[in-house]
Amino acid sequence: MMHKQKAIIQWSSVLACGIIALQIAIILVKGEAFCLNDGCRIVENLSKIPPISLNICGLLFFFVLFIACRWFTRKDKFLDLPRLLLLVGLMVEGVLFSYQFLVIHSYCSYCLLIFFIVVALNIIAGLPQVLLGLPLFCAVVAAFAVLNFSPALLLALKSETLVSGTYAVKKCDAPAKKLYFFFSSECPHCKNVLKVLENCNNCEFHFNPIDKNQTLALPDLVFSASYSPSLNRVVLSLLNIDTIPVLLVHNPDGLSFIKGDEKIIDFVSQACFHTELGISTDPDANGASEDSDLPRNEEDEECTIDVEECPEEQGMFQTPNGL
Repeated sequence: MMHKQKAIIQWSSVLACGIIALQIAIILVKGEAFCLNDGCRIVENLSKIPPISLNICGLLFFFVLFIACRWFTRKDKFLDLPRLLLLVGLMVEGVLFSYQFLVIHSYCSYCLLIFFIVVALNIIAGLPQVLLGLPLFCAVVAAFAVLNFSPALLLALKSETLVSGTYAVKKCDAPAKKLYFFFSSECPHCKNVLKVLENCNNCEFHFNPIDKNQTLALPDLVFSASYSPSLNRVVLSLLNIDTIPVLLVHNPDGLSFIKGDEKIIDFVSQACFHTELGISTDPDANGASEDSDLPRNEEDEECTIDVEECPEEQGMFQTPNGL
């Protein structure tokens, strides 16, 4: 590697150290990382390592890279220490990028910034570095592409993660069940279910919307200070679910997911109310709006998420213990 290339990489490493040090300071002061979107929170919740530890590892990487470029002087080796460090960084970032792109389908803007810095430094290192690093990066992405992470990956989600996606909670004394309701503000089938939940019941309902346009007017709601609709989309995506409404039910032996407004209403009326309710699922009877940005089919019980037609598939299935 030529002296000019090492100098650029050296001072770029200093800049990266400054960015990461600032992020560490923000975490220490505010208790959470700075990010331009919800993707950072999702990535953090799915990581076993605290955000501050990840940032300290990144800080150490760029510091060692700075030291290697400044004092490593052997020019007769193709794979000198700075090149090896850049290849290691590229492979690590390849794993993180592949995880966001192929698994959770959500992106951390701060993580992408560090990723672009590592990629840029490998390009600056010269054509031989690019010719070696590109196949390694592609190999990492390809390895992720051939693996199936869902729905088993959902077991990695902690209960705090679902709470992070909760917009509001409806509690009653001594709740018999804890339920998570995934819905949209524009889905008429979701409104059918919401209409049923106006009366007090003996279940604890967590409302997890997939959008931010919420105007819930149910009684006895406790609203969250913040919530992540993107996280709720990730949960449904990991289960290969592309329709709403969906109800997640905590059971002693695991989790159950119920799809479709009629099935959800039937379950709620039997499991959550002291007396079975005679509830109509007709949209007009329940006050559902006829105007909706999401497609609707009178013969179906679900609205699609970013697709054109409402499928007729509905039902309930079990997942293994965990979450």
